[in-house]
Amino acid sequence: MFASSAAVYGSRNPHRQPERITAATPVNPIDQYGQDKVLAEAALTQSGLPYAILRLGGVISPDGSANLDADYLLLVRATPTDNRMHAVDARDAALAFANAVDRREAVDGKVLVIAGNDTYVHLMSDLQDDVMAAVGIGRLGPTAGLPGNPEDDRGWCFTGWFDTSGSQALLGYQEHDWSDTLAWIAAEMGRRRTVLKALGPVIRPAIRALLDVQRRLEHRGPYADPWALIGTKYGRDALAPTTF
Repeated sequence: MFASSAAVYGSRNPHRQPERITAATPVNPIDQYGQDKVLAEAALTQSGLPYAILRLGGVISPDGSANLDADYLLLVRATPTDNRMHAVDARDAALAFANAVDRREAVDGKVLVIAGNDTYVHLMSDLQDDVMAAVGIGRLGPTAGLPGNPEDDRGWCFTGWFDTSGSQALLGYQEHDWSDTLAWIAAEMGRRRTVLKALGPVIRPAIRALLDVQRRLEHRGPYADPWALIGTKYGRDALAPTTF
């Protein structure tokens, strides 16, 4: 069982690619991580061994939800606010793998896309705000980021909305709704959530101001342009070859 990723599909412009992602959607990685996943998938499928490939959407758990370090803030700045996001509760993702092992004959040789039910279908700004509210900080609002460019097919992040009907029929893993995941995050925060809720009126404008200053220092335009930002921050080697 190989844990692959939505990153294999590369930048997905919802204005030109409105359809949901399936296992048959052509791979087109835009970053090194996605390229590595594609290469690993190819090695596995050509190995002659039994296999199943599970391409995961955005796995959400309490572990990293309150992490506001520099890398997280870069992700917020890079991802278009109107980027499609299809999340999955970490417990459901784990169940998908467990059930795949138990049903190995049914999934042998298959590629499956794994994400939550339709309550997990969001835009980036909505998902981000829901998580920030769950940890206690509160919603940052639309000014926390920039939109994607409808005319630029490389101007989007590598997440989209999945058609999970096939994987759910085979694996029966979608046991939670988005509200359950948010409640899990809130519960795991414990007393920290109480403190963050009290400080929220100070923290929220501070985060928005920091993001705005960073955008100005980076000379950002009106659109998120995520891969230009990531290439500048981490170097061109962080991106996949333009012809893959």
